[in-house]
Amino acid sequence: MKKNIKNICLHHFKNGVAHQSLLLIIGLIVLSFFNSCKKLTEANPPGAQLVTTNVFKDSVTVQSAIAGMYLVFAPTGTGSAYRLTLSTLPAFSADEMQFVGNTFDTFINNGLISNDGNVASIWNNSYSAIYNANSIIEGIATSSNLSVRFQNQALAEARFIRAFSYFYLVNLFGDVPLVLSTNVSQNSTLPKTPVADIYKQITADLKFAQSNLPSDYSISAGTRTRANKWIATAMLARVDLYTSNWADAETQATTVINNSLFTLPTDLTKVFTPTSTEAIWQLYNDQSGYTVYASIVLPSQLTKIPAYVLNPDLVSHFEVGDARKTNWTNTLVYGGVTYTYPYKYKSVTSGANAEYYTILRLAEQYLIRAEARANQNNVSGAVADINIIRARARITPNALPDYQTTISKDACLAAIAQERRIEFNCEWGHRWLDLKRTGTVNAVIGALKPTFWKPSAALYPIPSAQTLLDNNLTQNPGYN
Repeated sequence: MKKNIKNICLHHFKNGVAHQSLLLIIGLIVLSFFNSCKKLTEANPPGAQLVTTNVFKDSVTVQSAIAGMYLVFAPTGTGSAYRLTLSTLPAFSADEMQFVGNTFDTFINNGLISNDGNVASIWNNSYSAIYNANSIIEGIATSSNLSVRFQNQALAEARFIRAFSYFYLVNLFGDVPLVLSTNVSQNSTLPKTPVADIYKQITADLKFAQSNLPSDYSISAGTRTRANKWIATAMLARVDLYTSNWADAETQATTVINNSLFTLPTDLTKVFTPTSTEAIWQLYNDQSGYTVYASIVLPSQLTKIPAYVLNPDLVSHFEVGDARKTNWTNTLVYGGVTYTYPYKYKSVTSGANAEYYTILRLAEQYLIRAEARANQNNVSGAVADINIIRARARITPNALPDYQTTISKDACLAAIAQERRIEFNCEWGHRWLDLKRTGTVNAVIGALKPTFWKPSAALYPIPSAQTLLDNNLTQNPGYN
């Protein structure tokens, strides 16, 4: 773990800290952050931590605190929500992925229980990030040795991470505690806050981040791995879409689309590379030099067959001539059985760093704008955006024909749903969240899994360890 932390510090903060001695200080402080973070995820309710105010005495130590906040994205292995399971677990819950074996049957059969360790990992990772963000926000307020510009940038970065974490909490769990401080006694008894109110906080945080973060990637040495104005804007466009603020969603997405920093690579194998012009926000690899996602999802020389395979229903929805099927899925036959598996991330070569795990990318902004336009009865504008995504995915000029502007609004929305399903398959829970926000989850998953599906399964259970610690935290309906 120490190597992972040192690697992250060097990558994220090498421009802001010039000497190795200072990097050592940063590493030590980050280690202390991680240890306190670990205590939270193991035993305590959201936010039940203490932090020393010495961390915020100057810009160097604030930078180290920010590095600690990013550590939620650093853990490796199957328990890492922000490097793996937010792409795999919701894919099991939806109609995207299956598992060869019974390890994830509770997700695949939509029969989760409240003490599921994978669910707890998502909850704990998210609240650990939120706690560290809150500690930075509070610590900066008491510091007198920071410039106003640096204060606002650090606050903006913390508020972005808090907003991003809450986005996944509310979309997976529904109403959750809104933790905005590091007050142990207060946070240990918090009840749930309605989703609508949490979205207000998410929006406020993202707008602050948008206004106060740099408009380039200079603070991450040119790599797209640390929050900036455009990352905040892209996330704000998504939040506006999810909250049906169609005009704002269109405006924010257009701002990103029109920025010359971002273009759609015509080569689909270049989408997830470190130099991808489509990438808006990515994660560095750890010292292995490849993504955790690839190391877990791809078949290994030992196992021979993939454990993570695509649901046949998803495979059947790829159109003939769609390059996304040939580039982003792969098929092998072993023992007479055909396995089709996710193949967006291909590299498991040690030290190669051929790919970075990508969180936000430009294709989403086009489809956000398309949906926002369709819901404002601008079908022709929506169709234009859909066709841009389809054009990139054509194997030949005659494949994936353009949609016509004469289609109805409902047909346009259905086309957008289809493009989102294919474009973002097995990626950051998009399909699962789309089914829920559009009100189609009961019809789609109920038809696919009639034996197991129940409407209450649309929300994951609140981890039982948390409801035991906080008497005011009620369980979601349908779970004991």
